[in-house]
Amino acid sequence: MNDIYATIRDSVLDRTADLSPEDLRIRGLWRVHGLFQPSPSERCFDHYFLLALTLGQGCCYSVAETDIGREMIGKDARDIIASKSEIGVAVMDSILAGLPRTPHSVYTVTGSPLQKAKERAGIIVDEAVALTKPRAGCRPKAVNVGVVGMVIDGLVTAGYQVAATDLDPEVVGREFSGVRVEHGDVTCERVAEADLAIVTGMTMATNTLEDIVEAAKAGGTRLVMFAETGANLAEEYCRSAGLDTVAAETFPFYIFQGTSTIEVFRRERADG
Repeated sequence: MNDIYATIRDSVLDRTADLSPEDLRIRGLWRVHGLFQPSPSERCFDHYFLLALTLGQGCCYSVAETDIGREMIGKDARDIIASKSEIGVAVMDSILAGLPRTPHSVYTVTGSPLQKAKERAGIIVDEAVALTKPRAGCRPKAVNVGVVGMVIDGLVTAGYQVAATDLDPEVVGREFSGVRVEHGDVTCERVAEADLAIVTGMTMATNTLEDIVEAAKAGGTRLVMFAETGANLAEEYCRSAGLDTVAAETFPFYIFQGTSTIEVFRRERADG
């Protein structure tokens, strides 16, 4: 099984080989606990997120409180990403934030968090439908891994048979647009039997992304990621991890008032 974190880390180390330790000095680390519910019909998101500042700003969401220490400030970021951790993901994301990338599309979303949540969900669903558009007499299967109620609603409206999985016990067993959320223990099974999987970037932090990618390969499933965690890893995900599309939302996210940016990256495929 391909170690996705290690593959991307090695690419980052190669691309930054000519930079000095001062160039890649860790200048800032933040740990934030947030509760967010954009609408009554949506889940209440309850997560910590880690922010890191090196060449740019990067993020990794977490379900638990992760320690950060003063001793990390000033270190060469390459030392921090040597082994995988939530801080390592945030720091690697911050390095890639300052390196060149070429998205296929860029969207700017503005307004209230609710307005941005709706527009964001629309972008994600549109990208997914472009891969497996329902046809007359055909109702393809889709699974949302890491539940977003507006994404599920968009898939149902578009005509998919929808399943949903999550690791949050507060969400498992709930229904969104008539879709009952199952525990993440069945994620790989649901991905393998689906035509389309829409997956959260938190799968990198929860150490489940590799298994999901393998399940998608086994089932011939098209794989779309929406990423706040590791958003700047998006191009690498498509190039080296085999994801079909990544909708990457760099910090500051849609949960904050104002303007957010979503960059869409797509994998080049021989079959189009």
